[in-house]
Amino acid sequence: RDAADDRAPRGTGARTRGGGARGEELAQGARTRARKRTRAEEDGEGEDEGIRIEIGIGFGFTQVHMHGRRRRRRGGSQNKDKGAVWAHGAQKPEQSRQEAGLIQERWNTHKANSRVGNTGMQKLHRNQMPMGSSRCTRVAAVSVVPVTTNEENSSTSDSHFDLKDYMKARGKVVDKALDAAVPEAYPEVIHKAMRHTLLAGGKRIRPALCIAAFELVHETDGDENEAVRHNALLRKAMPTACALEMIHTMSLIHDDLPCLDNDDFRRGTPTCHKVYGEDMAILAGDALLTLAFEHIAAQTKDVSPERVLKVIAEIGRCVGSHGLVGGQVVDIKSEGKEMAPEEGLKTLEYIHEHKTAILLEAAVVSGALLGGATEMEIENLRSYARDIGLAFQVVDDILDVTMTTEQLGKTAGKDLASSKTTYPSLLGLEKSREIADELIEDALSKLDEFDRKRAMPLGTLAKYIVSRQS
Repeated sequence: RDAADDRAPRGTGARTRGGGARGEELAQGARTRARKRTRAEEDGEGEDEGIRIEIGIGFGFTQVHMHGRRRRRRGGSQNKDKGAVWAHGAQKPEQSRQEAGLIQERWNTHKANSRVGNTGMQKLHRNQMPMGSSRCTRVAAVSVVPVTTNEENSSTSDSHFDLKDYMKARGKVVDKALDAAVPEAYPEVIHKAMRHTLLAGGKRIRPALCIAAFELVHETDGDENEAVRHNALLRKAMPTACALEMIHTMSLIHDDLPCLDNDDFRRGTPTCHKVYGEDMAILAGDALLTLAFEHIAAQTKDVSPERVLKVIAEIGRCVGSHGLVGGQVVDIKSEGKEMAPEEGLKTLEYIHEHKTAILLEAAVVSGALLGGATEMEIENLRSYARDIGLAFQVVDDILDVTMTTEQLGKTAGKDLASSKTTYPSLLGLEKSREIADELIEDALSKLDEFDRKRAMPLGTLAKYIVSRQS
């Protein structure tokens, strides 16, 4: 990304996506996919062959096919019962459309009410929104497959990938490393404040992306066993994976402060400043940020100094005034500001790309650097990360108005209450889902150049990002 991209919000394309070279790249990709779908339908091809996976963390799991493009049958959308998958299991399209229409109608009613004030906010979330409404969050490029018998499964067992098991295993390793990296010490209060949010749980998506990118490109000898590969991961990539989670936790602690988002809950527990006070929360965030860079420099083993420096520079750029901090600044200054639709979309894309997406980008690129990726592989993975990063925040915007505080583990409806610009507020829920779908579809296409089996974790994580419920 050149300096001009960091200095000003990007323009939007025909689908409210990035303008300039970025917009042309996305438009070209869309045209290529459209031609492929047309040829497939003309040739009478059936569904793409997929890889069966289980997707989702912390909620009901649905067996799905994973592939990089939307599934099409001959005749396009005539398939009535096997269309989109909805996040809490397979719903009939008719029922899902009705629920989506109900939420959209309530959303429109709230928007009308908000012109006078935000008094309709609590009613929208506590009384009007049905508990099952979360099913209207659509999963991109995913189709339901029937549950088969063991005999039927035997032929496809090699292609089975369980995201839940993968994230659980990686999460345990990351949590153990984080606990060791931030031990309780004197002064006790600051270290307890640092550990409070850092070790309170969380999805650990950033460490998982870093590890998955590392494993995708890291060359191993054919005779290496699992223990050897695990040791290489701990020595080469785990310090950076932990550092990314420290930086992410810092951003959460500071974002929750009264001077910013003023939130009382995070990861299902009281926020750091509610437990330890604003002064200790600020200092805990500062300490985590500085420790992150120290941890990378001091603990990374068996990686060339040149690559370690590139990782530090990459993460530093993504956190500073041209990255996370810059996105936070524009977010604060845009709050409650009246903007024309085009300006609002440009500003919103800048906020999301810099406040959220850029740290996901740093995670993927850092893992690739540590694994020895080539420049071409790094740029391919960078494009993948930008797409999933923006999709992550679009989904966050959707969940803010479709889920409850209990489901999210943080206060729901905060964006509406503070009159923040979001994708649903500008485009509506359905259009926002379409944008998230397209971003994930584009991200998956970036993995086509890699070994399919080794790219499975990154591909499945992309799908999880758009289907998650918190």
